[in-house]
Amino acid sequence: EKGGDCLIESSSDRIPIYANVHMETGDVMNSWVDSLSAFFSGLQVLSGDVIEAACNHALYYAIWRRFGALPERFNWKTKLPDAAFYPLRPELVESTYLLYRATRNPFYLHVGSEILESLEKHSRAKCGYATLHNVIDKTQEDRMESFFLSETCKYLYLVSLYGLFLAGSGG
Repeated sequence: EKGGDCLIESSSDRIPIYANVHMETGDVMNSWVDSLSAFFSGLQVLSGDVIEAACNHALYYAIWRRFGALPERFNWKTKLPDAAFYPLRPELVESTYLLYRATRNPFYLHVGSEILESLEKHSRAKCGYATLHNVIDKTQEDRMESFFLSETCKYLYLVSLYGLFLAGSGG
C-alpha cells in the first residue's frame, strides 16, 4: 500500500501515522501525534490522494471515538494522551467535511454527527462551549477559543448541510 514503508511498528501493531522525524536522519523523534495534524487528511483530499486521506483520518477518528474528543497530543506507543486537553480544534471536522465532499460516503456524515454529539455531551456549557481540560475525565475549562465558532462550527454546519441536502434530494 502507498505509504506502507512509513508505517510505525509498535509491538505487533502497524499504525498508519506520519511520525515526527529528524529532518536529516529520518529517525523517529517522538512517539506522539498532535491534534493539529488531523488537518493533513484534508490536505491529502485536496491534493487528490483520497485513499491515503481516508486511512490517515481513520487514526484520528479512532482516537476521537476512544475519548469522545481529540487530545492535544496522543502517544501511539502508550496509547494514551501525553497532553490530555482539547481546545475544540477544527482540524478533524474539516478533514471529515473534505472527505465527505470527495467521496460522498455517508460514513463521514456519521462521523460529523458523532463529533457534534460528543461536543454537546462533554463541552456544552451554560454560555457556549468549553475547552476540555482533560479528555479522560471530561473536566472543562472556562475557555472557548474563537476558532471553535469560526472553524469547528462552520465545518460541522457544512457536513450537516450536505447531509440534509442529499437526504432531501434522494441521494
